[in-house]
Amino acid sequence: MLTYEPVRFEQLADEIRGIQRELAEIVEVAVSEDGLVEAKVDARGDLLELRLDPRIYRDADAMALARVVTQTYRAARALADKRAFELTTRQLELPSVTSGR
Repeated sequence: MLTYEPVRFEQLADEIRGIQRELAEIVEVAVSEDGLVEAKVDARGDLLELRLDPRIYRDADAMALARVVTQTYRAARALADKRAFELTTRQLELPSVTSGR
């Protein structure tokens, strides 16, 4: 049977707000294998910054550049997704959640 315990509810709410703050602070960066492309994303996967080294213009292959940019973005997004997943699953291990079991 579920019971309402205001103290535990407030503790859980505080812990969740803390996790939300940490999620908002997640920023991950990935660099292409050649080091010419750098992508920075947040926890939602939004692209915050894209850095292109001027040396990329030595090769006029636009499709290759597009592939490298896409791969680098996806790598940064995967890192951010991993961190966000770890933070949100950590909520299942919080004392206010596990102590009631």
